[in-house]
Amino acid sequence: MGWFSAFFQTLPFANSAMLLWGLAASVPILIHLWSKRRYQRVTWAAMEFLMAAVRKNSRRIRIEQLILLLLRVSILILLAVALADPIWSMFAPLTSPRSTLASTHHVLVLDASYSMAYRSSERSRFEVARQLAAQIVNDSRQGDGFSLILMAEPPVTVIGDPAFSPSDALAELQRVSVRHTGANLVMTLGEVNTMLQRASVRHERLQDRKVYFFTDLGRNTWDEVSGDQGRRRLSDLAEQASLVLIDVGQSDVQNLAITGLEISEPLVTVGHPVRIEAEIENFGSRDQQDAKIALYVEGQQVLTETVDVPAFERTTAAFVHRFQMPGEHRIELRLQDGPLDVDNHRWASVPVREAIRVLCVEGRPGEARHVALALEPGLTKPQRVQVLTHFENVLLEQDLLEFDAIFLCNLARLGRDEAEVLRDYARHGGGLVVLLGDQVQADNYNAMLGGAADRRVLPAELDSVVGEGDYRFDPLDYQHPIVRPFQGHVRAGLLTAPVWRYFRVRMLEDTSARTALAYDTGDAAIIEQRVETGCCILVTAATSPLSVDRSTTPPTPWSALSTWPSFPPLMQEVLAHAVRGRVESRNRQVGEALEGSMRETASDLNVTVERPDQGTQRVVVQADGNDIRWGYSETDRNGIYTIRYDAPVNREEFFAVNVDTRESDLQRIDLEQLPSQLHIGMQADEPDAVFATHQPTQYFRHVLAFLLVLLLVESSWAWYLGNASA
Repeated sequence: MGWFSAFFQTLPFANSAMLLWGLAASVPILIHLWSKRRYQRVTWAAMEFLMAAVRKNSRRIRIEQLILLLLRVSILILLAVALADPIWSMFAPLTSPRSTLASTHHVLVLDASYSMAYRSSERSRFEVARQLAAQIVNDSRQGDGFSLILMAEPPVTVIGDPAFSPSDALAELQRVSVRHTGANLVMTLGEVNTMLQRASVRHERLQDRKVYFFTDLGRNTWDEVSGDQGRRRLSDLAEQASLVLIDVGQSDVQNLAITGLEISEPLVTVGHPVRIEAEIENFGSRDQQDAKIALYVEGQQVLTETVDVPAFERTTAAFVHRFQMPGEHRIELRLQDGPLDVDNHRWASVPVREAIRVLCVEGRPGEARHVALALEPGLTKPQRVQVLTHFENVLLEQDLLEFDAIFLCNLARLGRDEAEVLRDYARHGGGLVVLLGDQVQADNYNAMLGGAADRRVLPAELDSVVGEGDYRFDPLDYQHPIVRPFQGHVRAGLLTAPVWRYFRVRMLEDTSARTALAYDTGDAAIIEQRVETGCCILVTAATSPLSVDRSTTPPTPWSALSTWPSFPPLMQEVLAHAVRGRVESRNRQVGEALEGSMRETASDLNVTVERPDQGTQRVVVQADGNDIRWGYSETDRNGIYTIRYDAPVNREEFFAVNVDTRESDLQRIDLEQLPSQLHIGMQADEPDAVFATHQPTQYFRHVLAFLLVLLLVESSWAWYLGNASA
């Protein structure tokens, strides 16, 4: 029967098989023939006069009956033709080399990366793409199916199983919008491939398949097509469908973007000046003069700067601001209006403290004195850092989360309960700094703060004490943030600080620990590692003159680091890095999940998030021991996300979500670099671009209208013949 199906597909009908209903037109003919009854001739006088009258009108009666039969047969034939949906066009369907008259599965792939929000006129690229996609839906034939997918990071399937109602497809098209991400072409091709395979099984009548890519051909997205995986997936897709590319981008466009926001202090305190730096990059070929950038605090403009940015260069603008009130604050850097508004903004969440609170736990009296003095020399009013010095019993007697950082100063050993509260402290965003010395018992530290990766706090395993020698520090090219401020400041004394003994450590393979400072022997001096949202920093050199080797006469000190001029700034940088985790967890990129926790709170606590688009959603809360944890992953827009804890907590937290500015580079891929499987449907570089309509015209409505006329004629004719016979 394959030839039979192929024959029907060659006919100019959308549903050729429905023509079989035309066989019903034989029914009136059969009834007409059947109604001609046989009769016997009987001659009688009265009948002769009647037959003479009949012979006189028989020709007229036959013609009238044939007209009625023709009307009834035509009605049934036209009904079959209307059901078959006649189509005809003077043009081939849009760039479709394999187009047939079967129903078509239209897969609309809209590039939703934020470069599609670029406006060269009143309409953005995405709005142009959406309108062109809507035109394809409107020009489709009855029986066609529609799927819709957004090419983003990751891709978003809007209509997976084909929709056969154009109004439904158009409604979904109107609802979609640009995502504030880039686009993953390879993942999108895989998703479309899976979609087509699934549709071919569920909807066999969709024998023709077309995939339309509406895109600005940004290099950040389409460079993937030249990779092995991209070429392979595109080839697999081309075997199933015709691939049509609709180019809605423009060449030689200009874009100025805020690509960075830096705050000089990891934790800002009340009344102290904080420096806020904006990095501005020009992605265009023309210099940008007198570009205005403004600083907004709590939505109010407070400062404005004007900068010049040469073509393809970047510059910085700096603001100095003092926060007068503690608590949650939000800041925004805003560039003057440009054609791409998404990257003209950058936000930051800034928790402001009365002071940074530090707990120094000393292993013996005086062990933390030099550390406390280095952290807060008492030169500023009000104090920026408040240091509380205590013995180890404080670990179990006080809520450690009241402190931003904890320094363990040559603590001999830790109990299990003490180790557990320190582990819990780091997991909740605290900064833990472990300063080693002559009292430290390596095996105890490894057992209490080491162990499996999911419970480990120490960034490295303690080994043994390196014997007497004359050691110096190696800054490792000043790559780590802790030692980077010392670069170019040789007189600060970091490289000349004398060390005679230190703890050697073993770096672990299953760890993300980084060495910030080393010795000239290659051993690590300062190692740091993230512990969930917190941080642990291990310093292997003694930071107190009380650490001495009493096996020699006279006792030999471990180091003179605490008396060296580089010690105060080094401890300040260690503190800054230790407390950075709490601030970094509040500042994320689009697509990264927001997370938080609350201690000793009822598990039925109601937590909601207010999005930048003013939408409000409830956040899923999970119990974790005595804590509750929450997570929110739908960060698809940049801006400030406000987390609200209802009673009994009654608190708000701000999270800033910013775009990855790689998408701000609007360079396009060369059309010649595109694979041959992609057919260029059109280049919509005009503001009012529309498709030239090449879709077949459908005539079933015209046929149905003519059918209605015939029904009225047939009814009228039958009524007339009935009255005439009477």
